[in-house]
Amino acid sequence: MKANDLDLQELIQFMYGNISLRGRRLVLHSIHAFAQFRKDLIEMLGQEQARRAFTRFGFFWGQADAAALKRVFGWNNMTEWLKAGPILHAIEGVAEAEINTLEIDERAGKYHAEVIWRGSSEAEEHLMEIGRSENPVCWKLVGYASGFASFCMRKGIYFIERQCTAQGNSFCSAEGRDIDSWGDEIEPHLKFYEAEDIKGNVLKLTAELKKKSDEIERHRAQIESLQRKPSPFFEEGRSRALRQVIDISRRVAQFDSSVLITGETGVGKEVLATYIHELSHRKSGQFTAINCGALPETLLESELFGYKAGSFTGAVRDRVGLFEKAEGGSVFLDEIGDISPAMQVKILRVLQEREIVRIGENEPRKINIRVIAATHRDLDRMVATGDFREDLLYRLRVVEIEIPPLRVRRDDILPLARHLLDRISRKLEIDNLSLDVTCVDYLHNYPWPGNVRELENALERAAIFCRDGVILPEHLPPGIMHHTTAHISSEDPMSRSLAEVEREHILAVLNSTGNNKTQTAEILGISSATLWRRLKEIDQDEE
Repeated sequence: MKANDLDLQELIQFMYGNISLRGRRLVLHSIHAFAQFRKDLIEMLGQEQARRAFTRFGFFWGQADAAALKRVFGWNNMTEWLKAGPILHAIEGVAEAEINTLEIDERAGKYHAEVIWRGSSEAEEHLMEIGRSENPVCWKLVGYASGFASFCMRKGIYFIERQCTAQGNSFCSAEGRDIDSWGDEIEPHLKFYEAEDIKGNVLKLTAELKKKSDEIERHRAQIESLQRKPSPFFEEGRSRALRQVIDISRRVAQFDSSVLITGETGVGKEVLATYIHELSHRKSGQFTAINCGALPETLLESELFGYKAGSFTGAVRDRVGLFEKAEGGSVFLDEIGDISPAMQVKILRVLQEREIVRIGENEPRKINIRVIAATHRDLDRMVATGDFREDLLYRLRVVEIEIPPLRVRRDDILPLARHLLDRISRKLEIDNLSLDVTCVDYLHNYPWPGNVRELENALERAAIFCRDGVILPEHLPPGIMHHTTAHISSEDPMSRSLAEVEREHILAVLNSTGNNKTQTAEILGISSATLWRRLKEIDQDEE
């Protein structure tokens, strides 16, 4: 018998309450139900574990079909037996299969096949509930093809999906080889065929989520107990770029419009969001911050929207979400560019309708909050690539405030360092913590790729290693010293006189203090009269 001779009516018997494939019972399933099942499994276990479950499901399915065909028809011809697998899959309504290449050597255990699937039900399931994917998602089909061929060949045969309609392609395609012929390429895929302690992993994940929830609760309590005040640094910023940021922030603080704060990691986006809240009419309300990129989607949704008791496993009582809890205040959504497409839709509804729906409920609840969001990502580029909703961006970016990186506002480095040292002094309980004047050039010449966060960490390290509360250059991280040393050496110091070096240093410190001569003299360790005389000499030299 040939594979093309297989007939639906001869293979499958339909009886009331019983469908069978030559004695092996079958059950019809709705593609919509399977789509929801796939979505739930991915959300509960993560994509890797869900892929493992579907791949193994397909693998055993393929083995069972191969065994059934062998039992019924015998299949002395290995090639026809292997061709029957895709045909049976099409009969079962999974996908229309087309074998482009089939090369086998039974004696050597060699196998190579290339197959095309059209109308994949699995890809349709994924698109229906999850949406377009960056990677192939026909995990059951790949598992089925691998299981069927492995049973026939009595050797490990594995398929890899090369392209998928869930990625936007017109058809799905896969390639199969025996495990020896694959080489290293198959290694990353083998784990999806192996059993894993899913129950143990679920328990571990549950414990981790509980730990994270406890941390969030402590974070909430800390937020409620703090009396936030505008940052002295923002009030004392000297650079033109920072002054512009402050001016925009003060103006937008008086209105309830949504604000999007952008800038590199570590520039102080949450500090600015707090500053805006404290200058607004909502300052008596709660300021709630959450890092959207630090939590998985399901936990983020429950934290923001809350849930009803019994809506999912572990929901033993009603939980008020952060949006409701911040009633009358402000919610800061940090790293908004990291949220999933599904969460983008939910946030958009909050901004449009000013209402939320708790998980497990159907009735919306009105909320009165202000949303301030932040990201280090290029959201315009993400909109262009389809990774971020354009309508959500418009809602978030009623006013956009970009905080420039520290390297382009060097006038702020010294006052910021002093502000941070005051905080570090209290934290480490070091009295009169200060910077030695010799540190100024090192701080100014370093590019600070980690911005304010890196500066704070560098100063805390220096405070730990300094003596008598005075930070010297050797107490700074080695990377800062090496960078400055290389920068100075590239200017050929052998060609500069001592007077030139002194002149440049005096002018640099004067510029960093905003032409405050008293402060400049204090940093340089000289009297105001001496500074005045040196500046007069510099002016005469320039004339």
